[in-house]
Amino acid sequence: MQHRCNDCHMPYTIHKDLVHNTLDKMTKKGWEYYDFKCPHCKKTNRIPKEQLVHAAPTWEYEAEE
Repeated sequence: MQHRCNDCHMPYTIHKDLVHNTLDKMTKKGWEYYDFKCPHCKKTNRIPKEQLVHAAPTWEYEAEE
């Protein structure tokens, strides 16, 4: 997933594995947004769950037992 920093406007990649792990964590905790830090300027970028789901169409929540 490509994302452009809201502050410095530099693009950076969020890898598929990280997107899937983040979606699992967000679903488990009931979060609607997740904060990623820009690797360039270190500012926080809030990304909505809807955008992450759009970037990972094959993701399915796997509940831990």
